[in-house]
Amino acid sequence: MSSSCQSFWRERIARLCACALLTLALVASTAPAALAVGGNSEGGAFSELSQGAQEEATKTQKTETTGSTAPTSNSKRTVVIALVAAVALLVAIAFVIVRDARKVAPAGDPQLAEARSAHDSATTLRRRRARAKAARQQRKRNR
Repeated sequence: MSSSCQSFWRERIARLCACALLTLALVASTAPAALAVGGNSEGGAFSELSQGAQEEATKTQKTETTGSTAPTSNSKRTVVIALVAAVALLVAIAFVIVRDARKVAPAGDPQLAEARSAHDSATTLRRRRARAKAARQQRKRNR
């Protein structure tokens, strides 16, 4: 492997690690707020609406219910797993975007530019026409 190729991969891995660290920092800063909201059974717009609906239901119905009415909430483990899955998805999307952008972006390395231009059909056609023109001119000179 050439040194330019090694530096290319080092730079790419460094950028990927930086993106992962930034995403992790963002998730770490928002996770306590998400856990606090998930664990709080009182407060919030939705709970106010559901409490109003429950009050209406108790006014219209006079029956007693026997059973456990334990508040249900997401466990912290479920929330953390969901956040990790979201981070993994975002990192995968960022990786695909960066990979596709690098394929299209012009390369600074002349060897990479040559390798890419060899597969470009317009460049190939242009080269073939230039060679044919040079051959015609050479034949004219040799008459």
